[in-house]
Amino acid sequence: MTNPYAPYPLRQHFPAGTRVVVSGVGAGWRNNPVGTVCGDPEPVQTVRGEDYYYWVRFDTPQHALSDDGPYCLAQVLSCCITGQARADSP
Repeated sequence: MTNPYAPYPLRQHFPAGTRVVVSGVGAGWRNNPVGTVCGDPEPVQTVRGEDYYYWVRFDTPQHALSDDGPYCLAQVLSCCITGQARADSP
């Protein structure tokens, strides 16, 4: 069974400085924002098991689905990161 709110694997590893794409639906953003991981992962226990929180600095300020924001930086679970951003992303 898949979880549409956390569609990607747990405990993904992204070194600081990695460019990533965050799942809009899974992480609560209006779109799929691109940003940069800015720090080491922080372990956290979730209902699906252990995962990591990463601080991600967005390329452009983002609004949450709840209309809060804009946010330039957010803590994102690794299971809500779709993967590395393409090299031609801003």
